[in-house]
Amino acid sequence: MASLRELVQTLLPTAEPLVDARAEAMARTVTWVRLLRTRLPAFDGMDAGDLALIPLTTLRAVAPDEASRREMVEYLADHNATGILVISSDESDAESDAALAHLVAAAAVTRLPSLLVRGAEPAHLERSLIGAVVNRRAELERQAVALERQIAALALDGQGLDALIGALAAFIGRAVALEARGGATLAVVAPAGLPGSAAAAKAVSRYLGKHRAEGQRIPLPAVPGAPDAERYGDGGRAEDEESPLSDEANERPGSIVLLGDEPVGERDRIACERVAPLLALEIVRVAAELPANAGRGETRTLPVEGPPWVAIAARQPRPHEADVPALRRELRLLAGPRRFMLRGSNESLEVRIIAVADASDPGAQEIAKRVAKRLGRPVAVSKPFADATARPAAEAEARAALEALERRIGGRSGSGGAQVVRADLLPAHRLLAAVTAIPDGRRQALALLEPLLNGTPAARRQRIATLRAVLDTPGAAEASSSLGVHRNTTAYRVKRIEELTGWDLREADLRLALSLALRILDSEGGGELLS
Repeated sequence: MASLRELVQTLLPTAEPLVDARAEAMARTVTWVRLLRTRLPAFDGMDAGDLALIPLTTLRAVAPDEASRREMVEYLADHNATGILVISSDESDAESDAALAHLVAAAAVTRLPSLLVRGAEPAHLERSLIGAVVNRRAELERQAVALERQIAALALDGQGLDALIGALAAFIGRAVALEARGGATLAVVAPAGLPGSAAAAKAVSRYLGKHRAEGQRIPLPAVPGAPDAERYGDGGRAEDEESPLSDEANERPGSIVLLGDEPVGERDRIACERVAPLLALEIVRVAAELPANAGRGETRTLPVEGPPWVAIAARQPRPHEADVPALRRELRLLAGPRRFMLRGSNESLEVRIIAVADASDPGAQEIAKRVAKRLGRPVAVSKPFADATARPAAEAEARAALEALERRIGGRSGSGGAQVVRADLLPAHRLLAAVTAIPDGRRQALALLEPLLNGTPAARRQRIATLRAVLDTPGAAEASSSLGVHRNTTAYRVKRIEELTGWDLREADLRLALSLALRILDSEGGGELLS
């Protein structure tokens, strides 16, 4: 369903505001449209979310004085109407002006959004607005059906609850958690690469940090005959919530939790109610597969071997083009099926992996490198964790490190290369991201590097590549290896740079400034300078 603001912007762009309505009031959903009529009852019912259409001529006949007009507005406010559209003729008269003034005064007291529409035919406007409301609902239902099919396919493919909740989170553009009936978190996802992804990640942190207290819950429907989902729980039984999806609270396997401060919109609710039965069935299916002594529900999303484990996060720049099943086969050959779990598909933006970290591969670096090479993108690795319940926090940690790196490199597709980013260095990445985004940074970086940017493109590229290798590696041997040249060649190039610029590349402050200048240009797409 459309909000009042959407309807006005789409159908009534010339409508005149009569009352200074709050933004949240204009964002309320219009569920239906009610036209004031001269016969009784004046309004054919009035429910929460309804929009009142009031022709001034009808108002004068039905409510002939100020007191009755005030009572009408109070009636609308008491029934939680979305707002009032006043319809006037193109020509005004004293009686109509007085009726409008009385209406506006009453609406201002009740803070009911009110707008004036001139010259519209009431019955025609009513049909147009109802059509927009109905069509909006139909479009939302169509989108929700497509989401339902996507989640059903993921479930049939055995992708698990993480992937299912990830699809829902990406669809509605906010962080989502899935809880068992006892309150244990089965999955939590903050969609990445979307507007508001940073806020979504913060919402996940708040949810995990407040012991699951936060969030707007939509209970899942009952699944008759299901095994007791309470074994997912962690000792405390969650209070049952009223749900339009089920009358049998005791059989509900859990809840969808919408995280963040944003109100639950109509699109969010329709999507959740559409996929709720699939999620309920998947919870029950997973519960049936667990042995009776399986313990906490989180363990099913972890490799058989371990602890300790690490979470690995990556992002596909072009979903559908990456061959995630092939990546899964490669990792199985590399690590064995008991040492990693991959969540993702060709269609998903995110690839999430839980891998075993032990003495043979501290931090699961080999798996992380293989993922980065396959995707051609950087990946982030969390700090090791040993408690199964820490998995969501570890995934959030890896995702935060990845996002910090992407902000630093500008989020450009293909940027960053196949590098591995450690989450324990997250403060360093955030510091660099903040520094490279300083005002006037690009101009100052260009001014510092200007002596190297003269001459042919080949000469510029060689100087910048040499400087970058010298600054980013610990010694001459490593710099030469990175450049693919002999140490003497590297030494000669460094000497030529110092002669050209007057720099002494042994100075610590100069090295720091040059390194930051290169990173600022990288973050802003400075490749054109070298061409």
